[in-house]
Amino acid sequence: MNISWHPIERVFIAEFDEFQGDLEAAKAAGFKPLGVPPPWIWHAPSPGIKALNRLREKRPASGLTISPEALEIYKPLAELEAKNLEVRKQLTEAKKKVKKVQKEKQQKVTANTVFGVLTDEKWWIGAEDLPPMPPYVPTYTVSAAPTTGKICEGCGDRLYFYEYPNLCLWCEGQNILEKTLDNLFG
Repeated sequence: MNISWHPIERVFIAEFDEFQGDLEAAKAAGFKPLGVPPPWIWHAPSPGIKALNRLREKRPASGLTISPEALEIYKPLAELEAKNLEVRKQLTEAKKKVKKVQKEKQQKVTANTVFGVLTDEKWWIGAEDLPPMPPYVPTYTVSAAPTTGKICEGCGDRLYFYEYPNLCLWCEGQNILEKTLDNLFG
């Protein structure tokens, strides 16, 4: 089998010496037919490096040769493919590490949750998280109930200076309510 470069299609093509054996090797390597029969031009799908490398590993019984033009195109692509393969390996390892860390973190979160709430991590703000408040200083003082003076005629409590002359505010409200109800229903 001879490998050459097809300048119009820009692919590597296989030229068979022993058709049946070379065809099986080309198919196993990943070559595909280009166009429709009868030409039966078999090509390595773009960029074709993987198919050519598989063909190098499992050579056909008739042998394997490559044209100088195809070899010049193959060399830089093979180097690039080798570098890409190394980067893919590193990426795969990095993905595995990230997946492992995420799995461990998920297991930790699952182990430390009760009804979806983390138990060992504080997620709320409590009084201990707030800055200390200044001491309480009252700004309004309630005056003491009078001990001497007038007494309410309704309930018998002592009257403050601002209350009605003979009724406390509560009894005055009750008195107004009774008068209003009497006027409505009486």
